[in-house]
Amino acid sequence: EAQRATKAKVIIVSVGADDVEWSIMTKLCVASTVCNDKVSNAFFAKQIGDFTRSYYQLLGDLAALPGAPAVLINQYYMPFGPDLSCLARYGITAAKKKVLASRLSQLNTVLAQGAQTFGFGAIKPSFAGHELCTAEPYVQGPNDRAPLHPTSAGELAIALADQQALPKAEGLVPAPSQTPSPTVSP
Repeated sequence: EAQRATKAKVIIVSVGADDVEWSIMTKLCVASTVCNDKVSNAFFAKQIGDFTRSYYQLLGDLAALPGAPAVLINQYYMPFGPDLSCLARYGITAAKKKVLASRLSQLNTVLAQGAQTFGFGAIKPSFAGHELCTAEPYVQGPNDRAPLHPTSAGELAIALADQQALPKAEGLVPAPSQTPSPTVSP
């Protein structure tokens, strides 16, 4: 697919969660007593290893594109905040959240290290204050159509994070901000 982007100036890449079977891993975590048993650890280790190889191949393909477009890699937002009350009935505990957050952090490390290795930008959108169990979550909940995926507001937050990174990624200097002229009182 990367070879089709022959005239692209910027390429934004969002990969990873589906590749490491994040939804299956989360379901296994919810269904088990603990999330970091030998089986789930082995499953995740295999998934992250396979993903890393495929991801670096993709980055190599992108680096070889004619015209050397700017490449931005989206890291993953943290879907869980300090309040887990709305998830308790689904079996998400603080301990399980910690394991899932650690695995998400491992994925983000792979994404960031790959971007750095190839000289690409890495963006980590923040959903702080808009995680699951908040008044306005940017993440779809367990009963939504696509649990743990961003809502439309979450997609907008990701797009805005990408937009803010574009001038730097393209090697452009951001336009100077307009400073209001001071008003002088008589």
